Amino acid sequence: MKERGSMKSHYWHTGSGGILPATGRKERAGPATQHRMALMTLVSGIGLASLLAILIGWSMLSITSDFRSTAMLKARNHEVIATLNRLQTHLTEAEKGERGYIVGSEIAVTAYLRAVEEARWTTDLIHALASSDPIQKEKAAKLEKLVDAKLDTLHFLVTVRESGSMQSAQLLMSADQDNLETERINAVLKEMESRENMLLNEALRVRDKAQGKLWGMLVLVTFFLFAGAVWQYRRVRRIVEQAARSQDEMRHLANHDALTGLANRRLLQDRLEVQIDHAAREGQSLAVMYMDLDGFKKVNDTIGHDVGDVLLQHVARRLKAAVRASDTVARIGGDEFIVVVPELHEAGTAAQIANTLVEAISKPYSINGATVKVSASIGISLYPHCGTNPGELMHVADQALNQAKNSGKNQYRFAMNPDGGEKGRVTATVEEADVHLNSSAS
Repeated sequence: MKERGSMKSHYWHTGSGGILPATGRKERAGPATQHRMALMTLVSGIGLASLLAILIGWSMLSITSDFRSTAMLKARNHEVIATLNRLQTHLTEAEKGERGYIVGSEIAVTAYLRAVEEARWTTDLIHALASSDPIQKEKAAKLEKLVDAKLDTLHFLVTVRESGSMQSAQLLMSADQDNLETERINAVLKEMESRENMLLNEALRVRDKAQGKLWGMLVLVTFFLFAGAVWQYRRVRRIVEQAARSQDEMRHLANHDALTGLANRRLLQDRLEVQIDHAAREGQSLAVMYMDLDGFKKVNDTIGHDVGDVLLQHVARRLKAAVRASDTVARIGGDEFIVVVPELHEAGTAAQIANTLVEAISKPYSINGATVKVSASIGISLYPHCGTNPGELMHVADQALNQAKNSGKNQYRFAMNPDGGEKGRVTATVEEADVHLNSSAS
């Protein structure tokens, strides 16, 4: 008993001390990773939204500018063409007024003077409207000179008419000059109108291109929104999955031994209570096997605690391989293990399992090139003969374990409570255990 106690305290002081901090770090890593992933998702989402906003803003600014330029050019185009038509109208009215005045109509002079004034004003307006285009500006200057020349010719004819000094041949020559100037003005007006139509067509092409850019931007924005939504969904799903994994890991760590992966004392207590309730309902028995490794302290002291940890992991694997799937294998501390065997009908089954465990543990282990040998001592308590709750069954099994170790180790011992006598009396033979188990069942 003294050897077991010293081994247990020595192991937990060394081996466990190296395991628990790693477990703590793993438990803390889960929430930290989730927080980091959530923060990265938020930052990346903000970055993507900002990039998308910049893209939309830049595209809309360019598209709006193109639409505005097209609208302004279209309005100017309409005004220029309308002004060109008004100029033709005013020049025609000036000619009519001049001819009417020449043939003797004093009333026509008023219409003539008004038409001349409107023509000069309209010419100035055309010059101002055409100032944004160099070619149109040049043509407007040429038009202005031709209009001034025509109006000067008309004024000359009116002046000569008033003085009465011009002969009919001179008037005819002046009329021919007037017609030539009119043809030149009409030619320039057609050129300017054609130029305005070309500029309008270019503006319409720019507008169509802007519409294409708008649709392209909408498609791009839709793609980015869809891609961002999918990406965000995947990130959030990863966070949720990480949280679920962290919860599963913490739940596993709360119920399992960190070194061997076996059930710990907490999970053992829960399973043993469930199995006791089931055995009580079904009228069955179960066995609790309390096992301790013989020579484990020597392995720790001579080879090292790292090898001792690896040895415990090998022992855990052998224990799991030697029992049934319905049996529970737990490590409750140091080199102490408990195996719970439910649905037991005879002690011989428990003895067979215990013997298998002793043989499995006693085989040599190859660890880091070294051969390690340990053995196992097992104490067995049976429900309901040795107790009706987990505490009683483990306590009685522990007493049987002490008897097994005191009797030479590398063996198992039963603890029985026959005929209501002293709880925990050690029974060395399977036959005696079977007698008590069968007599109680009957």
